[in-house]
Amino acid sequence: MEKFTTSLLGLLAAGLVCLPAPAQGLFEQLDFPDPDNTPAPVFPVPSQRQVEWMKMEFYGFSHYGYNTFLGKEWGNDTYPDPTRYAPQSIPDCEQWVTAMKSAGMTGVVAVVKHHDGFCMWPTESTDFNVTNSDGVGPQVDIPKLVSEACRKHGMKFGVYLSPWDANASNYATQDYIDQNFRTQLTELLTNYGEVFEVWFDGANGGTGYYGGIIPTTKNIDKTTYYDWPNIADFVHKLQPGATVWGREFRWCGNEDGYSGRTCWSNSDIRSVQSEGNNNTGYEEGFEFIPSESDVRTSQNWFWNTSESIKSAEELYKIYLETVGRNATLIMNCAPNTDGVLSDALVRNLEELGSLLKTRLTDNFALTATSVTADQVRDGGKYAAANATDADADTYWATNDGQTTGSVTIELPETKTVHYVMLQEYFQLGQRVRAFNIEYSTDGSSWRSFATGTTIGYKRIMAVNDDTSSYGNGVQARFIRVNITDSRACPLINNIAVY
Repeated sequence: MEKFTTSLLGLLAAGLVCLPAPAQGLFEQLDFPDPDNTPAPVFPVPSQRQVEWMKMEFYGFSHYGYNTFLGKEWGNDTYPDPTRYAPQSIPDCEQWVTAMKSAGMTGVVAVVKHHDGFCMWPTESTDFNVTNSDGVGPQVDIPKLVSEACRKHGMKFGVYLSPWDANASNYATQDYIDQNFRTQLTELLTNYGEVFEVWFDGANGGTGYYGGIIPTTKNIDKTTYYDWPNIADFVHKLQPGATVWGREFRWCGNEDGYSGRTCWSNSDIRSVQSEGNNNTGYEEGFEFIPSESDVRTSQNWFWNTSESIKSAEELYKIYLETVGRNATLIMNCAPNTDGVLSDALVRNLEELGSLLKTRLTDNFALTATSVTADQVRDGGKYAAANATDADADTYWATNDGQTTGSVTIELPETKTVHYVMLQEYFQLGQRVRAFNIEYSTDGSSWRSFATGTTIGYKRIMAVNDDTSSYGNGVQARFIRVNITDSRACPLINNIAVY
């Protein structure tokens, strides 16, 4: 498959990018040699960094730190005192990582500084860090412990660093950005190996500090104060493979673990910063900023004595409604004051992993008797069978200007079908606006399985798009996927039947 690495301007100049009307009228399309009849990209398209990030799909959060020992979500009840972080044993970060991996997660984003400003590593940027804590705290370096455990167990490592710092006396000044924030980023992105994601946060302390100090500038404009474009560039110079929160992916708009049934990866920075349309994205958006859903496994982000862990079935439903709706999923797993995840959480994570394996790995389409389409793009490389060949770089496509089409899969025998998973070759842009899925036992009498709008990187459709329970499924030997509307010729690289 030909890779498009040219800049957007170059693609526009060459006529290789399709823009939504009326923007496409601004550019002249030129003929170019293409014996394979490769479909033109539909703007916006992801960077390779975003492609690799979306393929991770599901990873963990580890909210552990100062607030764990206060029993609060926001440690704003006293003047900050580093000795309140007082672990009596070194946190077992390897247990965190292995438990998350058992759930099917592919990485861990360690919370290394929350809004209280307490740094979970020995930093030169502030005295409010583990070096001055109590117990065995001075021996703790969370990014070191988590990154080492991730490398040992084949997981990727990321960091959460709150831009807001309620302890810093120079917060709301340029000195904070230059001396504190950038110093912290430099340490985290140079001392702990490869980082796949840098998670900031939208919370903004413009009205004061936990210690009661009121800054001169009470209302900080977070869209300009942190200078996000240059911060993102700074991150990429230190970690070229790291995706940046709020710039290369967006918050989904809620903390309840669901994405919109319509979910475009298209958006724009202004919309993301205002948190408008974050759950659904924006079809006409001019930037590729996909959605990430952050969710808790209990009622809190930080551990407390009264936590109630969500069941494996509840966590599985969250997976279907996030990863299964073109978003990535970051699931919080909060260690307790002993530095370990509770037995209940470890058990439910393992059960979640088992549910994902038993329900979403036996793909009936891999042994299909036949895969046919009502139309196939000229060029010899875009057959319907590409949608079931388990090769992420091949896809079924229609000819230019044809924005509808159907693929029919015949299974060797009638099966009980619970889910149909669809994936677009999103490297050339998200396209599909509407689709439906039908099923049959004889190939002539068809019934509705489910109807949807967007697909994107991944869409998992349950019967009638009902994620509330596993259900009884349907009896089917034939599955037909009908693309009924698309921004340009649809490119479907995977249809899986479970």
